[in-house]
Amino acid sequence: MQPARAAWVPEPAREQGALFLAVYNFFYWPYLLTTCALGFFPALVIFALTAPFDPKRRLLHAYTSFWGGHYLAWAPFAGVNVEGPGRVSKGPCIYVSNHQSMVDILAVFAIHLPFLWVSKIENFYVPFLGWNMWLNRYVPIRRGYLPSIMRMVRTCHRRLREGDSLFVFPEGTRSPDGELIRFYPGAFRLAVRNRVPIVPVVIEGTRDILPKGRFFIRPRLVQVRLLDPIDPAAVGFDHRRLLDVTRTAMQRELESLRS
Repeated sequence: MQPARAAWVPEPAREQGALFLAVYNFFYWPYLLTTCALGFFPALVIFALTAPFDPKRRLLHAYTSFWGGHYLAWAPFAGVNVEGPGRVSKGPCIYVSNHQSMVDILAVFAIHLPFLWVSKIENFYVPFLGWNMWLNRYVPIRRGYLPSIMRMVRTCHRRLREGDSLFVFPEGTRSPDGELIRFYPGAFRLAVRNRVPIVPVVIEGTRDILPKGRFFIRPRLVQVRLLDPIDPAAVGFDHRRLLDVTRTAMQRELESLRS
């Protein structure tokens, strides 16, 4: 697996004056919205042609990763720098990442990892992008609704047993200030129950591009660092200790990226 392309960022883009940002957003958002619609139709064709012999939707997910990742990795004056792609688990695992911005999703796609998203169900009803999530067999959850949560847990257990990896934002929502907030234990209970490793992923820079609650993009380079897998056996199959060890490692790496 090759790291995503890191774009060259010239001096005027770093300064990012008001005129530059206005022009950038004037062109970027129409491109994104238009290609989100157009990009769904190749996904639909891939799904129809490969479903009989690719039940795990690996080809469709590969296309989806290219489609979603290019909005950041190939964007002018932006890019994704990936460290540690060799640390990816050989078998099924659960990737967990900090969550600063909606741009995190584009950064994760740009790594081209094989996984299934676990995401709030509202995202699945977004035109084109959400429909593609259904095609990919990603796992929906209605937050705060127990029957949906239990259904999500059963689906995740089944997917892990079938050899799929999952990708989860354990904070459950975007951090308002970029700092790690409380982790929910669900991903760590799944890892312990299924004896699969946790692979921490640390993302830095996405909040500067698109902070929570805003829609004005400031392009820049994003750093993504994959950490060593953490085997639940190393913490005695205790999901609370697994959560603590993972969060501590992510906090340390986040501080390292910022320094």
